[in-house]
Amino acid sequence: MWLTTEDFGDTPDVTEEQIDRIMLEDAFGKFAVLSESETSFIQAGNDWQPSDECESFVKSRGSDPWLLEYRDGPTARQLRARGHVTLEEVRQVFVLYLGGDQSWRAMFDWREIQ
Repeated sequence: MWLTTEDFGDTPDVTEEQIDRIMLEDAFGKFAVLSESETSFIQAGNDWQPSDECESFVKSRGSDPWLLEYRDGPTARQLRARGHVTLEEVRQVFVLYLGGDQSWRAMFDWREIQ
């Protein structure tokens, strides 16, 4: 698998340690994509906006709000977690995805993106 971020570009054959280091520094930019293939991936994008909702999220959760999506290669469906997630939740999901652990799917309520 490879990790692509706004500021670090592509990291082929990414390891859990690299994901931890990159995401814990929170200096990789506004998006990250962990790809198994061109049609199977999980991605996150920073969704901070100058709004009361975002300010409240940051104060209560200690993180900018992130959108989390995945694309299921076999079905070609792309799904998004309902609501915002924290960067720590993104990191946890990326590590699980990298390890082939499907438990991340049950961590959120997902809706299909058309």
